[in-house]
Amino acid sequence: MKILTTTEMREVDRLTTERHGVPSLTLMENAGTAVAQFIASHFAPIDGRRIAVLCGRGNNGGDGFVAARKLQELGANPSVFILADPADLHGDAQANFKRLASASIEPRVVRSNADWESSRDAALGAGLIVDALLGTGLRGGVEGLLGRVIEDVNGHGPRTRVIAVDIPSGM
Repeated sequence: MKILTTTEMREVDRLTTERHGVPSLTLMENAGTAVAQFIASHFAPIDGRRIAVLCGRGNNGGDGFVAARKLQELGANPSVFILADPADLHGDAQANFKRLASASIEPRVVRSNADWESSRDAALGAGLIVDALLGTGLRGGVEGLLGRVIEDVNGHGPRTRVIAVDIPSGM
């Protein structure tokens, strides 16, 4: 397996769009679909299974929104937690956030530590968590609300499985 740097990954995405005419929205759809298919094949059966999808405001979060829709189509019961103000979403991530409504998925908006306190048990109690918080665009350390969420997820215990989109948040 080849691991790409952030710069290399952005270049691959750019060239895929420019040279092969694949829209970035399609790339996001494919990424989220691959996450859902991975979960379905490695954690079967997923019918009715509760899955928490933790999404940030960037493209990694957009991949998570797609994964939630696809997991629902496969019979799972995903809960989406967006750790950002939906008004801060842009581009493809915003487009896929809006698509959650057509799938009847009502995301929980977590903008503060108090919001996380009221959502934490539901998120961590799912047993399977999709980490779509931060991707390869992260600069520096993770602090504040996102840092706390990552710490809670990592410290929850071995019974909880975490599937990261792209790379574990904070790496």
